Amino acid sequence: MFGLPADCGNLGLPRIKALYLHPVKSCAPIEVESALLTKTGFLFDRCFAFATGPLQNGPDSTDKWRFISQRTKPAMSMIETEIWLATQGDHVGHLAVMFPNLETPTWADRLETLLRTWDLSAIPKVSFSVPLDVIAEGFDDYVTKPKTFTIHSREAMGLDMGELPRVAAAMPKLKKFLKIPDNQDLSLFRCTEDTLVRTDKNLAPLENIGTPAVHGYTDQQPLNINSLSSVHAVSALLPAENQPLNALRFRANIWIENSPAYDEETWKRCTILPKDRQVDLKTHAAPTLSVVCRTSRCTMPNVDPEKGVFDTDNAPPGRKKDGNKMALGYLGMHCVPEDWCLRMAEDNDQGLYVRVGDEIEVLERGTHLYGSTAGDY
Repeated sequence: MFGLPADCGNLGLPRIKALYLHPVKSCAPIEVESALLTKTGFLFDRCFAFATGPLQNGPDSTDKWRFISQRTKPAMSMIETEIWLATQGDHVGHLAVMFPNLETPTWADRLETLLRTWDLSAIPKVSFSVPLDVIAEGFDDYVTKPKTFTIHSREAMGLDMGELPRVAAAMPKLKKFLKIPDNQDLSLFRCTEDTLVRTDKNLAPLENIGTPAVHGYTDQQPLNINSLSSVHAVSALLPAENQPLNALRFRANIWIENSPAYDEETWKRCTILPKDRQVDLKTHAAPTLSVVCRTSRCTMPNVDPEKGVFDTDNAPPGRKKDGNKMALGYLGMHCVPEDWCLRMAEDNDQGLYVRVGDEIEVLERGTHLYGSTAGDY
């Protein structure tokens, strides 16, 4: 069911094999059994991002902060994250961030690592935590107002979590791990409702989604779907020494099975049906998505997520395709949640959850042309 060819015929509805959140943009993901769908995608997906400041006394005279990713810092795939949700009170919870400690470990570090992993060869890690909600956790005295930084060619904003003492204390060691020079600042930014931006390309029809799509620190759209069959088809094209291809290189939120390779590229709208068929869809909203475009790919899939290094730095000649001129290829589909199902869930005081094992019914099919909407709804 994981590697069905494009001409395998009808095998029933596609199923959700796995769900992933990426709390910190370009860092290691978290696999979950269910995820809460919101207007901006899955809750807690890509709600944090690391960014670097200008070089102090360097040639760059601008004062802009710029996000960093595996494109230039492949070791970011080794930065692990965990989300710890509060179970009572007004608190939301915390994000835990962990990365290898390159400094010579103390005996206390080694003992702590052994007790945590039961692995004598495990590398000690540096860890810190940040609140998911600064105000609810009482840290608003430290983190004051949003700061501007750039993500690719657009401006983004976020709360500078580096103002928290626990985060500031970890940044020198993280800079060493990522090989960021001492004369350059590094910090972690948190997206908020006030810092969301409207999607400005490959726009979903308003007659389907209701109101314009918005997102936080994702590159284009709120949500990404990919197919294990499609990844297997791409893997089959690679030299034997590069097989099998790890699907996690493509950083999707929803991974599907029981679907022919590349079939998802024809989807225009789809709805997610609960695996529990006893649920009454007249009173329980079914998550429904507008599928807006294929996912253009940069060099990041060349990063081995388990080792934090590039397999290759250069794309072969002739790889670039029509559409996004910077793309090295396309795999996966960008999606936008439709307002009606979000509104129905809210009216019924229900969370709109997507779960592993749910099935996907394709409502509309068609052809996707990258950039066809020209930024105009």
